[in-house]
Amino acid sequence: MKNLKYLLLAGIALWVGACDVIDQEPVDSVSNEQLFTKGADAQAAIIGAYKGVLDNGFNYMVMAELPTKNVRGNALNRQFEQINNLQFLDDNGYYNQLWTQNYLIINRANTILARVPGIQDPSFSEQQKKQILAEARMIRAFAYFNMIRYFGDVPLITEPTASPNLPTLQVRRDNVNDVYAQVFQDLEVARTDLPDSYTSALQTKGRLTKMAAHALAVRIYLYRKEFDKASTAADAVLAQKSKLNNTYAALFEDKNADESIWELQYDNLNPNTIASTYLPPSLGGTRMIQVHPDIVAQYEAGDSRKAATFAVGDGEEYVKKYTRRVSRDDNFIIFRLAEVLLSKAEAAAEVAYPNATSLALLNQVRVRAGLKELTSADVPDLASFRQRIYKERRLELCYEGHYWFDLVRTDQIGPVLGLTDPKYKLWPVPAVEILRNPNLLPQNPGYGD
Repeated sequence: MKNLKYLLLAGIALWVGACDVIDQEPVDSVSNEQLFTKGADAQAAIIGAYKGVLDNGFNYMVMAELPTKNVRGNALNRQFEQINNLQFLDDNGYYNQLWTQNYLIINRANTILARVPGIQDPSFSEQQKKQILAEARMIRAFAYFNMIRYFGDVPLITEPTASPNLPTLQVRRDNVNDVYAQVFQDLEVARTDLPDSYTSALQTKGRLTKMAAHALAVRIYLYRKEFDKASTAADAVLAQKSKLNNTYAALFEDKNADESIWELQYDNLNPNTIASTYLPPSLGGTRMIQVHPDIVAQYEAGDSRKAATFAVGDGEEYVKKYTRRVSRDDNFIIFRLAEVLLSKAEAAAEVAYPNATSLALLNQVRVRAGLKELTSADVPDLASFRQRIYKERRLELCYEGHYWFDLVRTDQIGPVLGLTDPKYKLWPVPAVEILRNPNLLPQNPGYGD
């Protein structure tokens, strides 16, 4: 791990709107002299860190769909089209956005972790301080895990820097195992110190909780194929929330449904454009990303998720999970119960099969979708169960930022997409970052030759 000794941010860009989720006055910028002398400064800073996650939300939701057969790119966005055509080019600007936005999030979290412990404010309790530090740890763990999944070895920065622009820092890529070690250290603090809930249900959906930290642990362990640990982490979630109480459509027609564990909260001051990206011109959108017919063909008769996910406009299907084009305030669900149920089902099956628990969890998701329960005869061996669980994950979680990473972790990018070169499991380090820092940021193998 490297501890970089750079100047603290002279001004953290917080750009915080008066969100429904957090009762905090908006702050546009704060000078270094003003920062972190009062509890209110810490509250403003953690909202700034959440705002960084919001700003990255669109890319988080679409990038994991673009290289798959869930969507089709088109000439309206050449960079999207490149990725959809499986042309992973290091000069594609969206890779650079992922890189810079995640390091902005990390830098904001680092600043909080460095400065909040020193606040001496009688109105700012140790418990409040501990909570904000745990939120910052969780946000940093989330960002670094995503960077690992995108790029593999990445620079590990754990102290605040004068700029999130890595070339000015002259840092090198760290081994992925060292980055994971920091992720697990942060995650352990988050799982211990985050609260179970906040003062309202809305705050609890929008801010990080212990349940969200356990859900992140499930996702990380499943990605690493540490199935025992994934199963145990899932049990911590299921001990608090174990039943799917919402209809599938309600997850997107409404906001902050019971099933949701962590949901990014958008409003008129913090908007997103995902609805316009998916909606057809007749509904005021651009349909910059189209629906691939392959996923439409995967649904069984009677699957209610199909009608909740797609509608037809201008002669072809479009994604209808995000429809708030005018208000631009569709929320993004980062963690929800169905993902945990399917992850637990998969992990338990990988540990031991046949597995009645795995089948019951899979069936819970299927029944909510209006489908019949599977029997042990339908999935007599692990290979057949894997086929079912992978398909259910695809249909249940489509357009929520999962599918590419599921294909990678289950070694399916070859069979499904024809990408037989293992280099494609990682994306190229952005060319602009390498040009500015060529000696310390080498390109991932197979790119830039």
